[in-house]
Amino acid sequence: MIREKDGIHFELDERNIVADSRSTTGDLNIVSHAHFDHLHQSRSQVVCSELTAKLTEARTGEEVDRLEEHDIKLIPSGHILGSTAALFGGEKKYLYTGDVSMRKTAYLDGFNPVSADALVVESTYGVPAYTFPDQKEVESRIKNFIQDNRDQPLYLFGYSLGKAQKIQKIIESVVERPVLAHGAVKKMNDAVEEYTGVSFQAESYGENKQKLEDENAVLVAPSRSSQADWIDKNVERYGGLKAGFSGWAAQSSFKFRGGYDETFVLSDHCDFNELLELVRQVDPEEVYTHHGFDEELASHLSNQLGYSARALKQNQTSLGQFQ
Repeated sequence: MIREKDGIHFELDERNIVADSRSTTGDLNIVSHAHFDHLHQSRSQVVCSELTAKLTEARTGEEVDRLEEHDIKLIPSGHILGSTAALFGGEKKYLYTGDVSMRKTAYLDGFNPVSADALVVESTYGVPAYTFPDQKEVESRIKNFIQDNRDQPLYLFGYSLGKAQKIQKIIESVVERPVLAHGAVKKMNDAVEEYTGVSFQAESYGENKQKLEDENAVLVAPSRSSQADWIDKNVERYGGLKAGFSGWAAQSSFKFRGGYDETFVLSDHCDFNELLELVRQVDPEEVYTHHGFDEELASHLSNQLGYSARALKQNQTSLGQFQ
């Protein structure tokens, strides 16, 4: 049986495998990547990439008891550094993608799908409205924005681990002024630099904030801070423009909700067409969707493409239960 409970549970004959649960402990516990909403909170052993373990330790300050499970194949998922999909099972193969992207972005290659009998795939952007522009086009727009607004401070917002680092690498080739990193972003920059070959030019915001006024610096900060009081005070004091980076920027409402002057469709997830292509390449007998537009994607896969597909909901079990 496969069900969504706290994480995704694979109740196989020989063991219970739990993926991206916050607290539930199975016979094997998979952590796909180091974003907080996917981290296992218990002290149990987890199956994850070495880099995910290191980044998790940097974020939480707690040691990760990492298990190398040879029956589970971890495959880079293209979401953030260290993120992995998991392939496991005996005669019947199961593929759990975790959060996934098929595009090459900055220092990350996209996910390379593998064959499986059952696919469990995230569906964050699982409707046609979230069809993203070509990656090179997006990056070109970002660089033009930086160059066209060189005479005022810029405030760029993305997740502190993953998006923020990609933003920095995209703009480094065109920035001729200081780049500042919010404390949460700088902490992740330092961890990435310590455990990978990726490096960043950004200085600490706390020690260099005056450069926003004196040198029209570029500040990279977490998405959650886009409407914080201190940001509003900075904008009022130094002027400048606010820009948001997300797949949700494919819809104009994202710009107004975040109070942004400009937005860019820079995502760490597959868009709608990439999700369809991922399913085609895996070519599974069963597809389970979860998160975001799960019902819509499952319906499209079933009605338009002929797959046996269902959206996973809390405590549901198997496709057969609903047929």
